[in-house]
Amino acid sequence: MQIRFIGDVHAKWSKFQDIIKGCNRSLQVGDFGVGFINPRTNKPYSNPPYDHMAKGEHFFIRGNHDSPGACKRHPFWIKDGGSAFGRDDIFCVGGAFSIDRDRRTENYDWWHDEELSYGELSNIMDAYELIKPKIVVTHECPDSVITRICHEKGIHKYDIPSVTRRCFDNMLEIHKPDLWVHGHWHLSSRKIYNGVEIISLGELEYVDIDV
Repeated sequence: MQIRFIGDVHAKWSKFQDIIKGCNRSLQVGDFGVGFINPRTNKPYSNPPYDHMAKGEHFFIRGNHDSPGACKRHPFWIKDGGSAFGRDDIFCVGGAFSIDRDRRTENYDWWHDEELSYGELSNIMDAYELIKPKIVVTHECPDSVITRICHEKGIHKYDIPSVTRRCFDNMLEIHKPDLWVHGHWHLSSRKIYNGVEIISLGELEYVDIDV
């Protein structure tokens, strides 16, 4: 099975359509743009291209720049802690912390539940430990991993506490998957850290993986 993993889209639907054209199966890693307000029109961005997504198996997880409520109503959204393509060994978790949340408006371009709660993340860790998936797909990434990526690229890392990143560090201690794919940071990187292949996708970047 080949899967095309796609980085943050931010409602750039025409470019997204080009990326999935001729592709049978894709998984987008959050900040898809669902329910997010277009600052030019003051209205939510137009809906994702349902007809194009329905022609294959094209799904997405939730980022911090997606409305949680709108995602839950979307037929191609994969719920947090859910699996993809009917495979329990592909484990998906959305959400992240917005570093600029103090400059955003709640329920307009920021949502208070952009990160899962401690209780929700605890349940996800329990499921993760039980399943021990081969592939993990998240919007955010483990704190230890992004610290190394930023250091290697000479980029300043914002050390604002994130319950999501800390949870993902705990998940890595519980079980090391073969592959972990994430977005959010808009950085392009593909390396092995402590025995786990980590793919960090930039905006609209994609990679095809045989799984």
